[in-house]
Formats: sequence, C-alpha cells, structure tokens
Amino acid sequence: MRENFSSLSRLKSSESLHVIKSRVCENRSMSHSAYYPGSMQDNQIRNRTALIYVLEMILHQHRQKYATIFNPLEGKAALHHLIFMKTKWRPSEIRELKLEDALFVIQDELRIENISDEAQEALSSFNLPLAAFLFEDFPEEDWNCRENSVFLRNLTMKATQSTCRSLSAVLQERLFLPPDG
Repeated sequence: MRENFSSLSRLKSSESLHVIKSRVCENRSMSHSAYYPGSMQDNQIRNRTALIYVLEMILHQHRQKYATIFNPLEGKAALHHLIFMKTKWRPSEIRELKLEDALFVIQDELRIENISDEAQEALSSFNLPLAAFLFEDFPEEDWNCRENSVFLRNLTMKATQSTCRSLSAVLQERLFLPPDG
C-alpha cells in the first residue's frame, strides 16, 4: 500500500512540476518546448519551476505542522505564517512583501533537501541545471498559490488515510480484534 502511495505521489509531483513550468513559460510568452535541453532559456525555466515547486512543498509541510480547522493556512497565508514564525514581524508588514522579498526572507528553507523524499525524487527527474540560471525579474504571477492546492490536498488526504489504516491495524493487533472486511 505504501508503495502505491509513493508511486501516486511521484506521479502527482511530476504533474505539478509541469503545471508550474507551463505557467512560467506562459508568463514570459516562451514556448514550452522551443528551447533545446541545456540552453540558457531552458535552464532558466527549469530553475524557476524548481524554486516554485520547492516553495510549494515547504509550504505544504508548514501547513501540515501548523494549520488547523480554524485556519488551514491556504494560499499565501502559509507563506505569511512561515515568515511570521521566522521573524515575528507584524502580519501587516509581511502581507506587503513582494514575492521576491518574501522568498529572500525564507531563503534558508528553500533547499531541495528540506522537501520529502518523494518530492526530491520527482525533482531529480526534472533535469535541473547544475548552476544557477536566473531570470532577471520575478513576476508575482510565476507563483499561483492556489494552482497546486488540489494536488497538495490530495497528498494530505492520502497520507492521512495511510496513517489511519496503519493505526487501525496496530489497534486491531493489540486488541486482538478480527480485521475489517
């Protein structure tokens, strides 16, 4: 069962990467496939896509730790809460930050080794450049904070279901109950 969840998670992570890549290309009126692998433009696109993907995964982990039914930290709220936890700045100041500045504040979090193994695996197959290839600008539109919410919600639900099944099995074993079904 865990194997199936990991495979599904990797597939969904890969799809998420391609959705982000498409948006980055569209924001710059660049073709999704016109640039040969390893070209400067291709590397810039892959680098920006990976940055946004890592941001999404870091915020997903932050939501898992701090979200409640009263405040699920959806969209930019997770980024703002993460910055608040790091800096203790006033929320009104945090909300005024441009995306590029917000990412600068959480730079130490935005590392590939800080995301799940499944997310790292999906990213490793994305052929990231070995050096930094950056766009000169960082339009706010590059990150659509709601675009991957369905993917992330499904990821959370699958993990919760898997945990519940594991707990149920342990309880049945300890209480000597016959298995369901």
